[in-house]
This record gives sequence, C-alpha cells and structure tokens, in this order.
Amino acid sequence: MTDGNETFSGKFYLLIVLALGAFLGLAEAALGFMRQIGLPRSPFVTGVGFALMALGLAVFKQTRVIPGIAAMGILSKWLAVPLLGLPLLCQANAHLAILLNGAFLFAGVRLHKKRIAGSRNVQGAVAGLAAFAAGTTFFALGRFWAPCAHLLSFRYAGGAASYMVTRVIPAALLAALLFPLGYALGRKLERRLLPMWLSRKPLFIPLAATFILACWGLLLWLTAAGF
Repeated sequence: MTDGNETFSGKFYLLIVLALGAFLGLAEAALGFMRQIGLPRSPFVTGVGFALMALGLAVFKQTRVIPGIAAMGILSKWLAVPLLGLPLLCQANAHLAILLNGAFLFAGVRLHKKRIAGSRNVQGAVAGLAAFAAGTTFFALGRFWAPCAHLLSFRYAGGAASYMVTRVIPAALLAALLFPLGYALGRKLERRLLPMWLSRKPLFIPLAATFILACWGLLLWLTAAGF
C-alpha cells in the first residue's frame, strides 16, 4: 500500500475519525454509570479511548488518525453543550483529558512507528506510558483550566498521591491492556472494511452516517440524563 492508494483517501480518513470519534464520545458518556456503582470512570474511559484509537490506527495505518479521532471525540462531546443549553466550560475537563490522551499517544506512536505494528509489548508499553503522562498532566493542568468538583476534591494532603493511585495508574494499566486488543481487532476489521469501502462505497457511506448519527443521538440523551 502507498499513500496514493484509495485506502488512504481523505474520505476514508474522515469516515474513520467521524465514526470512532462519535463512538468515543458516546462511550465517555455511557461509562458514567461507573460512578453509580462506586468505581472511578476516568480509567475505563481512557482504556476504551486508547482501544478505539488503536483500532483506527490499525485500519488506516497512519498516525494522523489518532489526533483525528481525539478531535472528533471532543466535537461529539461539544454537541451536547449548545443543544442542551449547558455552560460552555461544563465539558472543558473532559475535552482536555481526551486531547491529552490523543496528543501523548500520537507522540509515542510517532516515536515507535516502525515497531508498533509488529509487537504487542511495544504497543502496550507505548499506550501505558502515554496514558500515564496524559493523566499526570491532566491532574496538573485541570485544576487551573476549569476546576471541577471532582478535581478539587483531591486538594488535600496526599490528594495527588491518591489521584495517581486511583485514577492515573489504573488508566495506564487499562490503556496498556486494551490498546493491543484494539489494534488486533482493527487488523481483522481492515480485511472486511477495505473491500467493502472500495467496492460498495455508495452503500457504505449511508450506513456509516447512520451509525455516527445514532452515536450522537445516544450521546445527547445520556448527557441530558446526567451521565
């Protein structure tokens, strides 16, 4: 495959980042139920996000798909703000977390792009370190970007250590576990998606658009329900 191949076309890229970005936003909202059963949500959101970005990377094979999915994930979350009349900064920390995860993963994959495809150990190490760096940076910046009740609840002696143990380290472990799984799933899906894209584009695009709109609709409903 080459960069001029239809596989790497702008339309195919946009389709992937829109679909996976919409699903990322939906997953972030849906995992709000974790708080209702007494578990922290952010590590699971991070793990799912890294799996989706790995899936996109395996299908599209170029690192620019990672910031694309992260940006569309943020856009999906942003849709709920004007539609539900929410304050602009109400989702600011969620946006920052997705942005940092995408940025650190993009940097890690770029540094190890020659080894990432052939080694699950490298995939897990890159994802785990990226999630750890993103989580640490988020805790450092989030309290100043748009401090929310969750982050402010860690403003006590030992709060930073508690956040690292209960949020950052679990997120890094889940990212290290789920990134290789997402990548393996992406390699399998590629064998089905690419022939369908190349031979049935008139049918494939409406189906993908329906999936994206369904994700956005469910995201809106979950956000309105307080997830």
